[in-house]
Amino acid sequence: MTDGKLVGAADLDLADKELEDDDVLNLKSAREAADRRVIRHALARCEGNISNTAKLLGISRPTLYDLLKQYDLHA
Repeated sequence: MTDGKLVGAADLDLADKELEDDDVLNLKSAREAADRRVIRHALARCEGNISNTAKLLGISRPTLYDLLKQYDLHA
């Protein structure tokens, strides 16, 4: 049930957790958090395939490898 015409994330207890993380005011930290989130999402969408993930993100494979290392992410 919702108060308005449309069901929103708050109605389903799906609050945006990225905004809750200490309200990041540092631009570099905010960019890194956004990069991490998008890379993880793209990797999941491409089922861990590095080549397809890089194409989806519009970057080269070496750049993706550099970002994975920089952000300590694993494919």
